[in-house]
Amino acid sequence: MSVITSRLPADRRLPRAIARLGFLNGLLGAALIGAGVGAYFAVAGTGTTTVPPRTATVQRGVVLSTTSATGTLQAATELNVGFMAAGTITSVAVKPGERVKRGQVLGRIDDTSAQQSLDQAQASLATAQAQYEATLTGETAVQRRQDALSIAQAKQTLANAEATKKQDAAQSAASVTQAQNALRTDQGQEKVDLYQQTQDRATYANADAANAAIAADKTQLTNDQAKQQADTQQQLNLQHQQTVDKQNLSLAQSDLAQAQAAKDTAAAASDQDQVDDFNSDVNNDQNQLDALSRTLQLDGYAITQDNTKLSNDQAALTALQNDTKAIRADEAKIVADRQGLDTAKMNATATAARDVQTIAGDRMAVKNAKVAVAVKQAPPTAAALAAARASIVNAQVGVATAQKTLDETVLRAPIAATVASVGGQVGTAESGGGNSALSSSSSSTSGTGSSGGGSSTGFVTLTGINGMELVAGFAETDTAKLRVGQAATVTVDALPNTELAAHIVAIDGTATSSSGVVTYNVTFALDRSEPGLKSGMTANVDVIVGEADNVLHVPTAAVNGSGSNTSVTVLRNGKQVRVPVVAGLAGDSSTAILSGLTNGQTVVLPQVTISSTGGSSNTTGGGTLNFGGGGGGGARARFFGG
Repeated sequence: MSVITSRLPADRRLPRAIARLGFLNGLLGAALIGAGVGAYFAVAGTGTTTVPPRTATVQRGVVLSTTSATGTLQAATELNVGFMAAGTITSVAVKPGERVKRGQVLGRIDDTSAQQSLDQAQASLATAQAQYEATLTGETAVQRRQDALSIAQAKQTLANAEATKKQDAAQSAASVTQAQNALRTDQGQEKVDLYQQTQDRATYANADAANAAIAADKTQLTNDQAKQQADTQQQLNLQHQQTVDKQNLSLAQSDLAQAQAAKDTAAAASDQDQVDDFNSDVNNDQNQLDALSRTLQLDGYAITQDNTKLSNDQAALTALQNDTKAIRADEAKIVADRQGLDTAKMNATATAARDVQTIAGDRMAVKNAKVAVAVKQAPPTAAALAAARASIVNAQVGVATAQKTLDETVLRAPIAATVASVGGQVGTAESGGGNSALSSSSSSTSGTGSSGGGSSTGFVTLTGINGMELVAGFAETDTAKLRVGQAATVTVDALPNTELAAHIVAIDGTATSSSGVVTYNVTFALDRSEPGLKSGMTANVDVIVGEADNVLHVPTAAVNGSGSNTSVTVLRNGKQVRVPVVAGLAGDSSTAILSGLTNGQTVVLPQVTISSTGGSSNTTGGGTLNFGGGGGGGARARFFGG
């Protein structure tokens, strides 16, 4: 409930608001008519003349938005009351036969989801308000310290990256130098091994030649060993023959001694010959043994030489083989060293590129941090403030919607009456659909409700209703703004000077279509009766669907565009300046301005050009005026152009 309407009695709030709106609209209409008539007479007979800019003053006050419809009065006899939304019944507060007052609780459905939605909407509103305050006041000292810390951290990261680049460059250079040194060392070792191979090849050109020499050495050794063995056997044989000859010599000498002793000259002569022969044989054997001994010495020397040559040749072969292995190992090391050098160089290049990229990124991070801090610490722009205010407005709408949904989880009696029946119980599901009214005329014909879309049964059926009700059809866009219990003002054509307070008791859930126009029947209960009211009379109803109190507002015709492109033309020092604004509630004749204007400023209204009857018609601006009550909710002004 608004501040203004809350100060009025329940039966007088809406009529006074509507009357006030009508008065304001009347003044505006009179001003517009006066301006048009004055302009017409000023230019009559002189051809086409442009009227000077029309202006209005930015004021602080109330902006009202109403919707209107026309319906028929009828006597109310029965009302089916139901929840607007579906849900599980958690409480049934009445029983059949009970008399209830208007506003008394009839039942409740589970409000968990609705309460959560309201909590979320309130949290969103608090966030939007906090964001607006943050946008308006800027950063706190703590946030500025955090900004400075973020820049310092970014700079430190950059310094670390630059230090890392130096370290990586030194390590890469050391790795390349180490690989180069290893390559030079192994290349030098290969030269040493090649020189050694050259030296080792001085005896034999290759391993095959050494193997051939070794084979020859082994053959010579075998031959010399065989000769030594043969000479040794010959020595043994000569030694045996010498022994035999010595034995024969001894026997011959014995025989000679015996013959001499016997003085047998002939025998002695014969024995002497034998002694001489055997003695010659023994000497001959000794001479042969002496010669053979020298031969055996030569055989031993030859074998020694053969063994020495074989060992030398085998050593030469081993050296050649070792040289080949060493050179191959050197070549493998050199290949590996070259690969290691290439790898070290590639790693150095990749590391340098990575460090350069890292430093570039860190420098960009420092720049971005400075820019972000500059943006956050910069004064708020008009667009930022407007966006923050618009967020608050949207969040407030969300809270109002969520609160309405939560309120609708509690079903209240829209009118004083008697409970005829209760159609639900705790734990059962309620399908929703709202209220529907039954009148005597409709029940006598169809029995389904005067509004054409209601159900004959509901959660609670109320009877014994006193007074009159009005059923009027509203467009579907207007129906979405209405709710049960909403106040309204009813005027009857037959009683033109009488305004009656009323409130909504039922909104049909089923549409009525006529000639392609879709409407929803809404039932209003009159809060009091008036002499002369009769069923069937035509009546008009006005419902306030939006109200903004204590806000700056301008005539709606002065507002151009929509959303973030909304603007108003302000008159400054005689010049027209287009100013971006944040618009709030668009009322019947004026629009609330949330930001962009100040109280007392002058705004420019659309220009109107009036052509004389005698000249050609030329319109540079246009407008339509619509004053009156029926279907319009009071005087309205709409202009185009300008």
